[in-house]
Amino acid sequence: MRSEELATPQDWADAYRSIFGLPRVHVTAPGFVVLPLVDQIGAVNTPEPLGAMMLDELSMRGIPGPVLVRDRPPRRTFLAVFDGYPDLECTVQLERHGVDIGPHRSNVILPTGFGRRTHEGRWWARAPRRDESLPLLSEVVRAAVTTIL
Repeated sequence: MRSEELATPQDWADAYRSIFGLPRVHVTAPGFVVLPLVDQIGAVNTPEPLGAMMLDELSMRGIPGPVLVRDRPPRRTFLAVFDGYPDLECTVQLERHGVDIGPHRSNVILPTGFGRRTHEGRWWARAPRRDESLPLLSEVVRAAVTTIL
């Protein structure tokens, strides 16, 4: 399936599941394509400047994973394999810098396009790749802490 063949939200949900390997992606009643944060899927949300530096850090380590950008407010969302929450001290430090870990049982809205202008106001700084594993949540958190210090 080529990107120009993806016309409906359902087409995009199917592509995210089959081509990009993101499980449980589905379409909501208003027509948004969402990835539920359940089972082993997690997300780390950051302010935009910090998120850009974190993506550089994770890329240097060879584990960048998929990263979403939204303009309002300017933030990035790193998708990851949930391997546990960081300790309280680390969580407090992250929160002081505007970093939060997406709550379990919430959803991440995925874009229905590859450009910067999508219906959802989100775009991929780094799109998911079928043959690439998501980084561990602890690795993304470590990149955040390293970048903050």
